[in-house]
Amino acid sequence: MHIGANFGKGPILVGTDFSAASRVVVEYAAELARIESKPLYLAHVMPVVPEDPAPLLDMQEEELRLRVEKAAQTLSGSGITVKGLFSVGSVAHNLVHIVDKLDAACIVVGTEGLRGFDRFLLGSVAETVIRKSNRPVIVVGPQAVQGTAKTLPWKHLMLACNTAHGVTEAAHLAGNIALSHHARLTVFNVKESGLRNLSEDEFAAMEQMMSPEAWRTVKPQCLIRAGDPAREIVRMVEDSHADLLLMSVQEGGEMLTHFRRGILAKVLRMSGCPVMILRDPSTAHNGPNRQMAGRHMTVA
Repeated sequence: MHIGANFGKGPILVGTDFSAASRVVVEYAAELARIESKPLYLAHVMPVVPEDPAPLLDMQEEELRLRVEKAAQTLSGSGITVKGLFSVGSVAHNLVHIVDKLDAACIVVGTEGLRGFDRFLLGSVAETVIRKSNRPVIVVGPQAVQGTAKTLPWKHLMLACNTAHGVTEAAHLAGNIALSHHARLTVFNVKESGLRNLSEDEFAAMEQMMSPEAWRTVKPQCLIRAGDPAREIVRMVEDSHADLLLMSVQEGGEMLTHFRRGILAKVLRMSGCPVMILRDPSTAHNGPNRQMAGRHMTVA
């Protein structure tokens, strides 16, 4: 298996609304499934509109079922196993239910263009899936849509982290993916308060975020920068030509960092590569206790 051990052995789920942007997201998920030798589930959820008469709903349901089946058959011709799924109800909640029922490795979603980003994706499918899913969520944002074909296979991963929170599931996952893919990994933190009083302990905390095997083998580069978090994260992704950015959210959906509310939404809107988001209940601080020889550290 190419994907890191924490990613699971299940299939990949992708949601689609059949829009032009959604087709790009589906193509990305299909290529990821091909690379990882995983089945792909293509899901469309038809929202319930109470005002629509029953005959019209029946017609819409039948038409959409056929579209899902046709899309799945088309993707199956690319050498992967694809199954179409159709349901009726709340789009986000149905997708979260499906990904859990399938025991899927991850779910791939788009961002519905730019709607809702100024209010942290308020009410959007992407936001709800991020908040509710226990599985990694790969979000293909509006700036990433045009370049998704160039981001697979993953060759350079970037993990945006906060050293104050110690070990995180996202850090473990980043290390495992980089290890499995023989990819470069950059671990970085952006400090809004500046770089005064910076200590070696902060770099040591980065080391403890992932498994010792991944740390020794991947030899991630560690960076600490100062500035506006969202802009610095996006700038680093752009400058390094990263293929995948990894971030975390807490159980309630807040960033698992010191960043103020809304940073995640800004990153999703501006990032030129897909963003993998993992809901992470781990908030315990773990102090550094390993030696710091041999790491790649930069304060920029």
